[in-house]
Amino acid sequence: MRANLLRAISHDLRTPLTSIIGSSTVYLENEAHLTDIEKKSLVSHILEDSNWLLNMVENLLSVTKITGGATNLKKQDEIIEEIVGEAVGRIRKRFPDSVVNVSVPEEMLIVPMDATLIEQVLINLMENAIRHSGSTAPIGVKVSRKKSGAVFTISDNGKGIDPSRIPDIFDGKTQHGSSDSSRGIGIGLSICKSIILAHDGKIFAKNNLNGGASFTFVLPMKGESDYAK
Repeated sequence: MRANLLRAISHDLRTPLTSIIGSSTVYLENEAHLTDIEKKSLVSHILEDSNWLLNMVENLLSVTKITGGATNLKKQDEIIEEIVGEAVGRIRKRFPDSVVNVSVPEEMLIVPMDATLIEQVLINLMENAIRHSGSTAPIGVKVSRKKSGAVFTISDNGKGIDPSRIPDIFDGKTQHGSSDSSRGIGIGLSICKSIILAHDGKIFAKNNLNGGASFTFVLPMKGESDYAK
């Protein structure tokens, strides 16, 4: 975890900061000569990188809550539908052009959790699907119950995951020279794994039979520690 954080700080934070400084400098030094379209493009890039930086800082703050283990978590009984709704709402504000389809069971599912951290996991996985799937098709967020576990699945209809990456995709590694390394996919998924494990849950990724990828995590229901695989 420490190694991943150091890598994030040294590279993942530096890259968008450099972009923000560069775009701001171009705008200030050439404002009189820029067209309205060029100005809008520069400001849009600044906004995109600023939002990504905000998400990265939220990830780093999340880590401070779990570095001491699950005993540091402030778990409270939470209604799943409300947690999912809050996370999806934040993603829709951050990516207004993206479509997120949500499916939750009719029954009220209550799970003991640190709501802020689980929201961060959902946000990370949804952002991962939007940024890295290579598709503008809607992403899906589905919640279901299997025996005593609450199952959360975030799926996309994109290019899928390189099969060689699946075994260690949550270990904080990035592919050098790819867009992944500039957008922190490794550190984001590593933090997701740490948060879920701190909740005594589990998380995994797979490619869908009909294309795209799915990221699934399972949290124990209240009073239960044994749940379906």
